[in-house]
Amino acid sequence: MSFANRLIKYRKNKQLTQQELAERAGVGISQIRRYEKGSSSPTLEVIKNLALTLGVSTDELIFETNERIAASRILDKELLRQFETVSSLTSRDIDAVKTVLESIIIKNRIEEILPGQSKERSWEEDMRQVQKKFRNKTPNYSEQEIEDIINEAVTEVRAEETSPERG
Repeated sequence: MSFANRLIKYRKNKQLTQQELAERAGVGISQIRRYEKGSSSPTLEVIKNLALTLGVSTDELIFETNERIAASRILDKELLRQFETVSSLTSRDIDAVKTVLESIIIKNRIEEILPGQSKERSWEEDMRQVQKKFRNKTPNYSEQEIEDIINEAVTEVRAEETSPERG
């Protein structure tokens, strides 16, 4: 997919008109039209402003999926596919994913710093913190939705911890 097509796709995903994108990114409407026709290429500064306005990375805006920097650094193809999919979620769901990821990262850092702690106890404390952060950052979710998401995440993590591959 070309830059022009990616720009159109992300603009439409954000439900912005060309005029709205132009205003928010600080670019003239005629220039946005040229970018979307593929008859002109934006400067680095404009690419940065477009990416910020559209809520995507500059990599997503510029590169094909297989050319992105993350693709060269993330060796787990399933994980890479999941991260790529996250970019197309609603901002509410993206916040939920970030909160869960952040909590798992924090859990692992705590375990590295305090290796003598019981993993189960640390896990329970971490999950309480996850729930608290999740509730604070996602006020539009119902308590049941939060519980369902957290339960699914816990099930996946525990399955991962007990899988033979982790040995």
